[in-house]
Amino acid sequence: MRNRTDPAREAMALGLIDEAGFYRALADEMGLPFQYTPPSLLPGGRYRAMLRQGIAPTLEGASLRTVLAPEGPALRRMIEAGPRRRDNIAVTTPRRFAEALRRSNAGELARHAAGLDEAGLARDSARTGASRGQVIAAGIGLAAAAIGSVIAPLETFFAFALLLGPLFLGLILLRLATTIERATPDLWASHRWRIDDARLPIYTVAVPMYREEAVLQQLTDALCALDYPPAKLDIRLLIEEDDAGMRAALAKMSLPSQFIVTVVPPGAPRTKPRALNIALLEARGSFFTIFDAEDIPDRQQLRMAAARFLSGPPDLACLQARLVIDHAEEGTLPGLFALEYAGLFEVLNPGLLQFQLPIMLGGTSNHFRTEVLRAVGGWDAWNVTEDADLGMRLVRAGYRIGDLPSITREEAPLSIPAWLKQRSRWIKGYIQTLVTHSREPIRLLREAGIGATFAFLSLAFGTVATALGYPVFAVAALLACWDGSLFAPESALATVTSTIALCVWLLGSVALFAPPAVGALRRGSPGLLLLVPLLPLYYALVSVAAWMALYDYFNRRFVWNKTEHGLARRRAPVETCYECRNHSAAACAGGCSMLKAPMKLPSLPIR
Repeated sequence: MRNRTDPAREAMALGLIDEAGFYRALADEMGLPFQYTPPSLLPGGRYRAMLRQGIAPTLEGASLRTVLAPEGPALRRMIEAGPRRRDNIAVTTPRRFAEALRRSNAGELARHAAGLDEAGLARDSARTGASRGQVIAAGIGLAAAAIGSVIAPLETFFAFALLLGPLFLGLILLRLATTIERATPDLWASHRWRIDDARLPIYTVAVPMYREEAVLQQLTDALCALDYPPAKLDIRLLIEEDDAGMRAALAKMSLPSQFIVTVVPPGAPRTKPRALNIALLEARGSFFTIFDAEDIPDRQQLRMAAARFLSGPPDLACLQARLVIDHAEEGTLPGLFALEYAGLFEVLNPGLLQFQLPIMLGGTSNHFRTEVLRAVGGWDAWNVTEDADLGMRLVRAGYRIGDLPSITREEAPLSIPAWLKQRSRWIKGYIQTLVTHSREPIRLLREAGIGATFAFLSLAFGTVATALGYPVFAVAALLACWDGSLFAPESALATVTSTIALCVWLLGSVALFAPPAVGALRRGSPGLLLLVPLLPLYYALVSVAAWMALYDYFNRRFVWNKTEHGLARRRAPVETCYECRNHSAAACAGGCSMLKAPMKLPSLPIR
């Protein structure tokens, strides 16, 4: 009563009884048989309604017509007025019931998760690629560029520079504006305010995994360390049906009652957002968040996000937490990755959100209102950066995104080939997102507004075009400086182009270095400043990844380049507070005294 939780779930969370024991006792109390194995259920019907009510017809015939696995209010109604002493009605556990319901409706669920059902086909998706108008416009542009480069190469270069210059300047000005914007104070850390457990709603945590045995123990330790009432947690570990290694590893673990292992029905495409759509369909929580398999979130993150949602306006639909690379000292590449993340999550994203402009969401530690996610249709299973696409769809639907000053520690690739695979997937997804949302430019302007549309084009198209053109622009700038044409133009067109080029060059140099440097200082990692001079070389690698992404877009559009995890050797363990590594125990909002002992999973007989 004090926590406002379901009594049965509270008892299971406290370890007083396991799920199978509780539902065996329920069946005995009602005089009904208990189904030990997952039953064979009749396909069809309203999936979410049957899952919520815990009732479905079977394929057994007259001997067993209906299976019950009620929870919460449905359980109370069954006890008060349910069937008694019936041989053709059986009771099973909610986990076995959900597994059987998922298996009997596998085909329909696979179509829903991939956006191939009626509702999914009605939404814009990366699945269809460019529209006819986009293809014609791109063809005309390429033909004009090819003809112009032969007839008047210099004038063609100037014309394209004039067309792209404002967009590049917009991207640069956004980066500079967010750099000089003052950071918002972290009231949670300064006031130590803690929301009462009774006010906290059920929170769904989805973790898509594929061949992640190396980080499985670290992940479960981190999720068990979350400071949130266990009876109000709905943690879903999403694995693929053919991932025998993960299924075997999970079968050996005794997971607490708030963990649910969800086997995603087979289907295409094999992407993270497809698995997330299954979790969204089955989610019990009012709020929904995503963690990657290698993530170690701050213990207070769910509590902080819930407090922000409960005190915020209804149109606040999403909160983006801050990602941190916690093993920057392991090499130059992880250090540069950490420096880039510091600029993105400490400077650029918070600044843009203060201006109420859209951001390109990160693929993890996004927190959502569940009903809003369902209203916009969940994730696009065909987009390999589903987060960036979803953020823009939320903005177009009239919702806002907020900053969540809570960290999630992540692992960076250690080798250049692994880094290039990951980054090329990100940029390929940016191309997909750009194509999807620019099919109807007038509609985009009407729904998102001029400011949000310009910010989106600057972030998406500006990022892709800058990465693709990085070597060309660098060589052109050096040649123009060498022969003096940049500073002594010979025509009016050349004068305008040179002026824009100089502005882009000078301001772009500042915008290249300033956000990461300021972000490193805000993050409390001044040692990363030693890597700032290497950023031009790092962005040259980004250019290589961009050209790989362009090739993949036309040849391997929906292929998910998976990043291997568990290779880092210098990550802090779960029980160590990240803030205390850089500051003092008093700076930790989570109470570091609680984190001294190693975190262990409770030993519960639950599979």
